[in-house]
Amino acid sequence: MSVLKVEGLGINFGGLRAVDRFHIEIKEKELVGLIGPNGAGKTTVFNLLTGVYAPSDGSILLNGESIVGLSVDAIAEKGIARTFQNIRLFNELSVLDNVKIGMHTHIKYSFVDGLFKTKTYFKQEELMNQEALRLLKLFHLDQYQDYKAGNLPYGKQRELEIVRALASNPKLLLLDEPAAGMNPNETLELMKTIDKIQKEFNIAILLIEHDMKLVMGICKKITVLNYGTVLASGSKEEILNNKQVIRAYLGE
Repeated sequence: MSVLKVEGLGINFGGLRAVDRFHIEIKEKELVGLIGPNGAGKTTVFNLLTGVYAPSDGSILLNGESIVGLSVDAIAEKGIARTFQNIRLFNELSVLDNVKIGMHTHIKYSFVDGLFKTKTYFKQEELMNQEALRLLKLFHLDQYQDYKAGNLPYGKQRELEIVRALASNPKLLLLDEPAAGMNPNETLELMKTIDKIQKEFNIAILLIEHDMKLVMGICKKITVLNYGTVLASGSKEEILNNKQVIRAYLGE
């Protein structure tokens, strides 16, 4: 079954056609890479999928249900979570609290419960603490649970952002250049983290990344975007041998 199916997706910014006839299909537990030169429209596609931008045309189906026109919060509740090219943690909050914030889409107490600190509030807070700690332990971040997020090493901040996204229990995880700014050792740890997500969670992943070694190392399917249009889609072997892709990257 397709978790995500996108057809004919496009958006105009004034006279600029930023994305044109974009299409992609991702099945359950698939890890798909979305690559392309700088300015190709990759992050714009993520913004369309998550409701930051409303498409000018085209369709987006999540588990067979249209999400076009829904708000960012509504799409998150439907099951799409994302990370960002620039880390967006709450630096002054603890690592544990950052993960708990990721659970906001399925909090089960009301505003009144929170205001008056009812039994329901304390019960749900305890359940959230337990789940957040479970996720941190799974990714070996539990030793940092009381640290301020902004005090973590850069690579650990990247991992924490991914864990926070997983805390929303998504059906589709969008990773926007997770290896940006990482050294080779941190990138290797990131590859292990993504591999663990593939094994431990029943979710699909769409990955934007410029590190081709990482992409080719973990993605079985790749879509190439150039000037807002899909240039090629296929296995990594097909992409590596595609002359149009080579020209787009090397300018030949």
